[in-house]
Amino acid sequence: MAGLVSTGFRGLAALRRAPAFHPGGVVLRGELRRVADDLPWPPETAPVVARLSKGAGTPGRLPDALGLAVRIPGAGRDGGPWDITLTTAGGGHLGRLLPRPAAAWTRGAYSSLVPYRRADRLVWLGAWAETGTPRVEASLDAVRAAAPLRFVLRTGREDGRWCDSAVLTLTEAAGDAPSFDPMLNRPEGLGFAPEWLVRVRERAYAGSRAGRPS
Repeated sequence: MAGLVSTGFRGLAALRRAPAFHPGGVVLRGELRRVADDLPWPPETAPVVARLSKGAGTPGRLPDALGLAVRIPGAGRDGGPWDITLTTAGGGHLGRLLPRPAAAWTRGAYSSLVPYRRADRLVWLGAWAETGTPRVEASLDAVRAAAPLRFVLRTGREDGRWCDSAVLTLTEAAGDAPSFDPMLNRPEGLGFAPEWLVRVRERAYAGSRAGRPS
């Protein structure tokens, strides 16, 4: 099973000459500010690089599973980065597990889809555009022109409640996107669950990396 996943993602990335999913996106620079300590956020406001992307690469304003990836330099293991990847999904107890096509970048929820495991707790991570943010249609041109953008990052408990955890502000265009990999790039003591899905995701990311042009 794991071998088939790796091969499939490697082939799709090679065909697209880009990541297997979320092949095109907009890269923005900004900052992240902690408001709670339920995840190991940097203690001070930290610079970040983010990428907003369309999962299947649909053209123009067509709905898609929209992605929000964030890199926090220096916040991962051994001084490396912490990469966070979120996808539009439902905000409820079950909805946060499943990708959901969205018609706007600034409406509805983004979700980690699977929970982080921190010590003996499972913690989901989600993001919502700040209240009052204008609607930004689901096109790369629209989101490029919409900066600055602000998202509230919230942690989800096993009982379905969400609590504010950090604020992400994206202000200006950046250069090329880093190669986001939440499986490799994360803080010490922070993992994912369940184990079988972790192995599948690791193979998927490894296959996508291997298939991209160097």
